[in-house]
Amino acid sequence: MTPPQAGRSVLLTHLTRSLLSRTVLCGAILVSMLEILGLLEMTTPILERHLGALGMAHYALLRLPSLAVQTLPLSTLIGALFLLMQMTLNSEMASLRAAGLSTRRLLRLLLPAIGIISLAGITTQEIVAPRTELALAKWWNRTDPKAAGSGHGFWFHAEGNVVHIDSFSEGGQRIQKVGLYHRITGGDLVATDTAPELIYDAASGWRAGAVRSLTLKSNRVEIERRANVVLLPRNITPDTIIQLSQNYPTLSFGTLWSILHRGGASSLPKATYRMALFAPFVLPVSLCAMLLMALPVIYIPPRTGTRSLLPIAALAAGFGFIVLQGLIQALGNAGTLPALVAVMAPPALAFLLGGAWIVKMEEK
Repeated sequence: MTPPQAGRSVLLTHLTRSLLSRTVLCGAILVSMLEILGLLEMTTPILERHLGALGMAHYALLRLPSLAVQTLPLSTLIGALFLLMQMTLNSEMASLRAAGLSTRRLLRLLLPAIGIISLAGITTQEIVAPRTELALAKWWNRTDPKAAGSGHGFWFHAEGNVVHIDSFSEGGQRIQKVGLYHRITGGDLVATDTAPELIYDAASGWRAGAVRSLTLKSNRVEIERRANVVLLPRNITPDTIIQLSQNYPTLSFGTLWSILHRGGASSLPKATYRMALFAPFVLPVSLCAMLLMALPVIYIPPRTGTRSLLPIAALAAGFGFIVLQGLIQALGNAGTLPALVAVMAPPALAFLLGGAWIVKMEEK
């Protein structure tokens, strides 16, 4: 006779392995679809740069980690639905419930798989995705023959000053048409430095061959021309320029902490960086919410089979959670809601809905 502890261990291993395999399968399908859509849009620009099939493969490979993180909640939801429906329709769930397995214990047995998925997602989000996105942006800029004159300018803050860059090339190593606007503590403009070009040197930093400086005095403006000047702060590197030029870059926790608390260069509102700072901690909670949304399918009567509407309702609830999370996160990025409230409100609502749904199904 098998001891109860050994039976629980076998069941835990089976459920963990099954949920992981189905989540990976669903994630692979979703990522493949997104990769195909992305390549349909980018094939023409890649071929215009004479990068060929290797260029398309390189582009798809560097986008893979970011897409995997983006699709992780939906992959978990579909994978859990796939597993629980299969067990329910094959009467495996009825046998387990007859043996004394409660819904709460089933949820606890599935949590280790969620923990493994969360760990993989956080590792990808914190270590892999920032590097691959940066490598993709540098490769895309380096292979653009018109990058130096693109005119896709952007602004950012650095050490209390404001910087405008017209364009950059060579993977961020060379900057064109730079304007540095010096401000005092109150925010008033006191001087400006403009340079036609900056070249990065690892030893000295961003060096300009010629700089035109304007200094505001009480009753006049002083104009000075200087040569061979280091213009930007030393902590700004070509990688920093690449990240600042992106609309919503994937940044690691250390980079976000530096921007928020150590005066690092930034091009987005502080609220956006606070939202990104909390994202890795919220991922396990969101995946648990997805699992809770999928759990009601275990109450499908085996005779009903695929005619039941519960899987569709669970899938719709999961999609609704993703949409609601996106809307509330947009409010958090805009600073309308505090960052902690914006990241925790959707999972809290999902837990309330999922818990109430399961209680109602248990009463039936």
